[in-house]
Amino acid sequence: MPRYFCPACGRETVHLHVTRAAQVAQVTRATVYNWLKRGRLHLMVRASGMRFICTESLVHPVPAGPGAGSREPDPRFAPAGHAPELTLLQPAKA
Repeated sequence: MPRYFCPACGRETVHLHVTRAAQVAQVTRATVYNWLKRGRLHLMVRASGMRFICTESLVHPVPAGPGAGSREPDPRFAPAGHAPELTLLQPAKA
């Protein structure tokens, strides 16, 4: 898995292609693109135009504004055989 510097996180993180990020979050690619449009995920675009999602923002999405209405990643999902940082965690209660 590629690692890139994520300016939003301020450090190097694992990044996933949009298709893989959708699989990990158990949502469609369209949902991932909606999250990107709403600023809920950190994005890195290579010179080739390929888009990669920071796994830290996939695990801990940026809160949406009022009425965003998009689906959250399933906190029960932990991909088998993957690094612990890809495990989606239960969001903290405010």
